[in-house]
Parts: sequence; C-alpha cells; structure tokens
Amino acid sequence: MDYNIEEAYNNMSSLSKEDISFPDKFFNLTREQERFIMNLYFADRDSVKRELLQAIEEMKETINDL
Repeated sequence: MDYNIEEAYNNMSSLSKEDISFPDKFFNLTREQERFIMNLYFADRDSVKRELLQAIEEMKETINDL
C-alpha cells in the first residue's frame, strides 16, 4: 500500500469522512472503501500527470515558435 494514500486520507477533514459514513482513520476502512479511496487517488494522479505532460508539450511548441 502507498503510504501517501493513508497519510492523505488521515489528513482529510473528519467531518467530510463522517458525512459519507467513512471511518476517521485509514486502517479502519473496509476493503471496499480502501479500494475506492485507492482508485480515486490513482485516477487523480494519472489525470494530473496527463495535464502536466500536455502543458510540457505546449511549452515546447511555444519555444520552437520563438
């Protein structure tokens, strides 16, 4: 398991987790809840990575145009 996921989850607002009936601490998640959190974490990371790569390509094009 990725420690960053556990740390990020534990740092989230307790009220937010309570609103969706999730436990306050990562280690108290059910397997289904843990899988859900992990899917969100990796999906978001992949999305950010794609956006950054796209921005790099746009910057390269701009530099070439100069």
